[in-house]
Order: sequence, then C-alpha cells, then structure tokens
Amino acid sequence: MAELRAALRAALAGFADAGRPLHAAAGALLGALGYESERTAEGEDDAGFVTDLAAAQELSDRERALTADWRAARIVFQLTDEEIAGQTGLFDRFDTERIESFLFIAVELAPPEADRRYPRTRLADMTRAVNRRYPMPAIILFRHGASVTLAAVGRRAHRRDAERDVLERVTLIKDIRVTDPHRAHLDMLAALALPALRERQSVRSFDQLHREWERVLDAEELNRRFYRELFAWFERAVAACRFPDD
Repeated sequence: MAELRAALRAALAGFADAGRPLHAAAGALLGALGYESERTAEGEDDAGFVTDLAAAQELSDRERALTADWRAARIVFQLTDEEIAGQTGLFDRFDTERIESFLFIAVELAPPEADRRYPRTRLADMTRAVNRRYPMPAIILFRHGASVTLAAVGRRAHRRDAERDVLERVTLIKDIRVTDPHRAHLDMLAALALPALRERQSVRSFDQLHREWERVLDAEELNRRFYRELFAWFERAVAACRFPDD
C-alpha cells in the first residue's frame, strides 16, 4: 500500500506541471492505478470534444451550458474486457458503440474564483451530462485550480426500454490536492486500483469491474469504511495515550 500511495502522489504531482498536457497527466494517474489502454480517439483534440458535447442532441440547454466552464477536455482512453483481463491485441481500436466498456475522460475547468471550490452539485451535473452523451459509463477526472476530482455515476438498465440506461447517484472523490494530497484521498483512490481488485475479487471483465467500482464508491460503504478506520484509530489512541489523573 505504501508503494501505491507513493506512486499516486507522484502521478498527482504531474497535474501541477503547467507544461504537461492534461490527458497525459490523467493517463499517468490511471496508470498508477493499473488502468492502461491504447484505445484512444484518433485525431480528437480538446476543442473538438467540448464542441461535440455542447452540440449533443441528447442534452438539454441547461446541460449544454455547463461546458461554459470547460477549458479543455479529451477522452484519455477506452477500457474494455481485453484490457481488464490483461489481454490486449495489435488491432484493438476505439469504439464509441461498444457499450461494455469504460471511457476515462479528462476535463480542465476554469480556475474557481477567489480560491472557491466548485460545488458538488455542479460537478455532479457535468458528470451526468457527459454520461448522458455516451452509451457506456464515462469516468471523469476534473482538474480545477490546484485540485482534481474523480467522478463516476451509477447506471442501471431501464425497466421499460432495454436500450437505455438510467443514471443514478454521482459519486465524487472531490478536491484532491495535486501537491500534498490528503491520506484519506490516497486511500480512496488506492481502493480502486485494478491489481488489488483483481487479487481480491478476481476481476477479469467489464461487468465485474463495474460492480466493484460501484461497491467501492457506494456512499454507505464509504461511510462504513470511515467509521471502521475512525474506531481503529480510537482503539490505538486509547492504548497509547496517557492522561493526568485529574
């Protein structure tokens, strides 16, 4: 775990390099978590992605307006069963119609005014808008000021239309400092690392990985993990601390 935390710290520090492309920094962070793929959208640039999203017919006018804060955005890569199982080939290609896959997307937001943070609801709305645009889950890494936020949304099959998904709760690992990240943020990211999920749950397919991401990011699971760690800390403190008799 200590080695993984060190790798995550180094990858997060890459976001502070103004000369490094955002998608490269995002790819390095995902790589530290064990996610890698050669499936990228050839010829796509930041302006093209933002323009395409703003013009998407699936979105409402309010959702399109959310891109006003976007300075750059790009698909980092697509992750399919082959990459998850570690069986990539020479002829793998990017395919936006391949529903059983993840899209990892990096978004640069305008710096928040007066060091204010982007509110959770706005980041959640942006995440929903992108996921409404694509038939597969899109996991988004937002960079805003000196922080990044990882966002994912739950999806389930529509009860009456088998070709549609219903978007559920958005989960954010929010305001991760790119320099000197908080230990809790590092632990939350580490819980999503593919090698650990493979070892613990034998993750070898999209469906298995999707279930594990939803389990790890489930709000109730996060709360349980927090209170387990808090109680473990309390027990250590009780055993180690000494107080005056009065």
